[in-house]
Amino acid sequence: MGLCVTPMESQDTTTFLKPLILKNQAKHGSEITRRFAMNKVGRMFAAALQDRSIRLYAADNGEEMQKMQDDFLCTSIAFSPRGDILATGSVERVVKLWDIRTGDCLATLEGHEYPVLALSFSPDGNELVSGSGDTTLMTWDIENRSRLHHLKGHGFYVVTCDWDPKGDRIVSGSVDANICEWDANSGQMLHRHSEHRAAVQQVRFTPDGSRLASGSSDLHIIIWDSSGTPMKVEHILQGHNTEVRALSFSEDGKYLASGSSDKTIYLWDTGTLTIQGEASTMGEIDGIEWYPKTSSFFTADGTGAIIRWDVTDLAETMAPFEALLSEIKSTLTPDNRDQLVERFERLCSNYDEETLATKKLFYLVWQCKRELGLLKGTTRKG
Repeated sequence: MGLCVTPMESQDTTTFLKPLILKNQAKHGSEITRRFAMNKVGRMFAAALQDRSIRLYAADNGEEMQKMQDDFLCTSIAFSPRGDILATGSVERVVKLWDIRTGDCLATLEGHEYPVLALSFSPDGNELVSGSGDTTLMTWDIENRSRLHHLKGHGFYVVTCDWDPKGDRIVSGSVDANICEWDANSGQMLHRHSEHRAAVQQVRFTPDGSRLASGSSDLHIIIWDSSGTPMKVEHILQGHNTEVRALSFSEDGKYLASGSSDKTIYLWDTGTLTIQGEASTMGEIDGIEWYPKTSSFFTADGTGAIIRWDVTDLAETMAPFEALLSEIKSTLTPDNRDQLVERFERLCSNYDEETLATKKLFYLVWQCKRELGLLKGTTRKG
C-alpha cells in the first residue's frame, strides 16, 4: 500500500486495532486530507482535500462516490444527522451547505469575519452551529438559511464545538484554553470552564449526552459529567506525549478513541479509564470518527491517509493458537506432524501480517513453529 501503520499493544491491552487503509498516503500535496467527517446515516465519509475539493467515499471500501469543488480551502466539515447535507466552513469566512446526492451547493451562510473552524448540527438536523477564528459562534436555521444567534464569550479562535445529543446545549472549545457551555435556544452562555491549561482542540459528547470528552494541547483528556449544567470534571486522562487533537466515542459509549500529533491512537475503556488498545500512523492524527453499528473507527492523519481500525478482542484472536499449541505439545508424533503443520498454516492464513506481528500473538506463533520444528536450526519433534 506504500503506507506504514503500526498496531501496538502494551502488556495490559486487551484489544487489537486492525488497520485497513481506505485512502492512501498522499503522493502530491493537493491530496492531503484537510478535514474529515463521518455520515452516520449513509455509511460514507467526507474528506476535504488540499486541492479545495470535498470528496465522499464509501466507508466499507474507500471508493469515491461524489466530488464537490469549492474555490476556497475547507477549514471545517460536518454531516447533517439526516445524512443528506454536508456543511463546510472555509477560509472564505462562510458556511456552505452541499447536497451529497448531486454535489450542488444549496446555500452559503455569511456572517463570520474569520475562517470557520468548527461545525456541528443539532440532533434533529434543523440547526447548525459554526465556530470561527473571530472568537464567536453562530447558530443557523437550515431550512430558512438564516442566522439565529451570535454566541460571544471566547477570547481567541473557536476551533471545536459539539451539539448536545439532548438538543438544548452547545459546547465549544477555543485556543484560549476555555470550554464554554451555551443555551442552544437563546444563545446565552451558561458556563465557562478553565480546567485545561492550553488550547482545547476537540470536544465530543457521548451518543447519549451523559458525558463529554475534551482534548487539549496540555496533553490531557478531561472526561466531564455532562448530565447536568454546568458540567463537572469526572476524570483526567493522560497518555499522549503531545497535544490531543481528535476524540470520538463509540456508539455504545464503551470506548473513547483519541488521536494526537504524536501519531498515536489510544482506545480507552470508558468504564475502567484504561488504555485497551494502541496503534500509530505515519502522520499526526487530525480526525477520528466512529463507524456506526460496528466495532470500527476511522482516522485521518497528516499524510493524507484515512484508515479504518477494526477493534478486535485480543483474547479471542489468541484462543485458537493457544488451543493448537496445547494440542501440539500433547499429541505431536512423526505420524501426525504433517497434519498439525497443515492446520497451523491454515490457521495463520486467516490473519494478515499486521495481526500476526502483534507481540502476544507473534510469541504464540513462534512457540507453535518451535514445537513443530519449523524454525531454522530446530529439530523436528516426535
